[in-house]
Amino acid sequence: MCGIAGEISLGACANLNRSKPMIDTILHRGPDGLGYWSDPHNQVALLHCRLAIVDIAGGHQPMHSTSDEIVIVFNGEIYGYKKWRTDLKNSGYRFRSESDTEVLIALYLRDGPSFVDKLEGEFAFVLYDGKQRRTLIARDRFGIKPLFYCITNGLILFGSEIKAIFAHPFAERRFDPEVLNRRIHGVLLPDETIFAGIKTVPPGHAITIDRTGHIICRRHAGLDPELAGSSRIDRSSAEDAFDEAFSEAVTDRLQGDADIGVYLSGGVDSSLVACVMGQNSTSSHRAYTIGFDCPPYGEAGDAARTAGQLGLQHEIEPIGTGDLDDHFVRSLWHCETTVVNAHGTAKMRLSERASRRVKVVLVGEGADELHGGYAYFRHASLIEASGGNGASNQLQQFLKANGLEDGVLASATYRRRSKLANGSSAAIPYSALRASVIQDVFGRCVSSDFRSQVQPDPAVQLLEWIDHHDPAARKKLNDMALSRYASAITDMPNYHLGFLGDRSEMANGIEGRLPYLDRRVVDLLWSLPDEFHLGDQTKTLIRSSLARRLNGNAANRYKRLFVAPWVATKGMFEGALARRWLSAEATASAGVFHPAWVSGVLRAYNFLPPRSRFRKALEGFLMTVLSVNILDDLFVKNFAASLERFKPAEAAVAQLVATPESK
Repeated sequence: MCGIAGEISLGACANLNRSKPMIDTILHRGPDGLGYWSDPHNQVALLHCRLAIVDIAGGHQPMHSTSDEIVIVFNGEIYGYKKWRTDLKNSGYRFRSESDTEVLIALYLRDGPSFVDKLEGEFAFVLYDGKQRRTLIARDRFGIKPLFYCITNGLILFGSEIKAIFAHPFAERRFDPEVLNRRIHGVLLPDETIFAGIKTVPPGHAITIDRTGHIICRRHAGLDPELAGSSRIDRSSAEDAFDEAFSEAVTDRLQGDADIGVYLSGGVDSSLVACVMGQNSTSSHRAYTIGFDCPPYGEAGDAARTAGQLGLQHEIEPIGTGDLDDHFVRSLWHCETTVVNAHGTAKMRLSERASRRVKVVLVGEGADELHGGYAYFRHASLIEASGGNGASNQLQQFLKANGLEDGVLASATYRRRSKLANGSSAAIPYSALRASVIQDVFGRCVSSDFRSQVQPDPAVQLLEWIDHHDPAARKKLNDMALSRYASAITDMPNYHLGFLGDRSEMANGIEGRLPYLDRRVVDLLWSLPDEFHLGDQTKTLIRSSLARRLNGNAANRYKRLFVAPWVATKGMFEGALARRWLSAEATASAGVFHPAWVSGVLRAYNFLPPRSRFRKALEGFLMTVLSVNILDDLFVKNFAASLERFKPAEAAVAQLVATPESK
């Protein structure tokens, strides 16, 4: 919906003029308006750029309470806010707008900081209470909306994107070796970024800063391991409950005054979103699909059939050989993290097409993590059940049918699991097995200097983080449930909702909404026993709901990971991108990987047959190196030049500056 940035005092004076360059870096998030404000006591400086969706005429920010004591900058959507608004109005609050932003102010005035516990939506906000001189920062349950911060020079600097913080004169720009090492091993802890000193507000957390600069961080929402599998509901009742909850979730996400579309792949998740969207709305909606020119990754045909059945206006963004090369660097500028595939670049292309006609899209993210959709969840269960019998028929048949393209690693074995368990009975998530495999295969490819700066065993570090974050998780859950848990609270906010979600969408001023992450849907799916998530077919409740609504075989379609296939990415390792960013010079300059090893892997990649499974593993490694070397140039070494390169058109900025929405 928007971009936010600014300064919060921890003893030093906040300065509005000093912080204004922060918002200029993220105007792509809010092309419809610009606003800024600072308080008389120099406690905060708040900046906002707006993507106008709800109450287009009256929803300007920073927004003030009627008494002007409370000021907020807000990014996202609050669902069910109209009911809150009615209740608050009946209690005597006098609203000056129709927006959900003002409802947050009114709830704070009534309930204090604990009002965050009641919210349903996708949000990140900073609220300042002038009377108490207290600042409240909060982020939604799964971190759908990003919010970063850094503590420096007696200030908290915050922004919707890291580049907003880097534009501040006090910010330091360098990699954090420990975090970067975890990232290249696939360990994505939810409060970390690859840049030193830059943190994310943890998903589902609220931070308060009082007038003395004292900071308190508390969790207001998350996944409770004690509730996993706790329901004793029968299948028929579960299907009915899911239908009702999901229908309400989609309906809630149709709110607003802007045109709404849907991202439609050939899979069951987005097909159900599109189905319910069409049945619960009287408006005509548009569907948008990525069309990879590479079976079986090209799902445009299945998507077109679904769109035709639902009467949706359908647009396909075709992507063939070399079509992502020229967009890859820009996608890294927006996502600000390492990547293992160019799928986020493809999503950015799709959002660019969608932005020509809509401002909002409904998307299917979250279903796989919560309803056991990924094949590697099944693999985790089979490894645990094998008891060391790696030759078990069921496990062997599974490995024959699933490989790297499904996220399944044949080297993830019971022996590896036992080593990580270290003699205990605690569960092991698949992401820890994945990190262990990556370390064995590619660990020697990092430079000796980088290796000297980091601790070994990212897999063990992940287990230690889980034990600290939620001590009950590894004791309460089995391997499959813990794999879902870890995926939902680590991989999902830092990668799927970031690179593949908010960042690829907001690069073009598009807001994504996620009905599968609605509280009612999440709580139902999380409470279901394992048998609902395992079986011959995954995501049985979603398939059942889709079969009820849509004729044909859409509900039986095979689950495949969303990746950009080799046809779309092979040019990155053969052309100008590789010559520049996989060169010995670029690799040595970044200092993370060993140039000779990178060169050797690149030669092996180009030698192997295109559909070789080992080639797929090399592609993930080379994409990681490519992204690290480019990020080093964009953010660490040449940030000012990058800002100049990717800044919005001067005419658009001039229009915003000419009519600032400041108080």
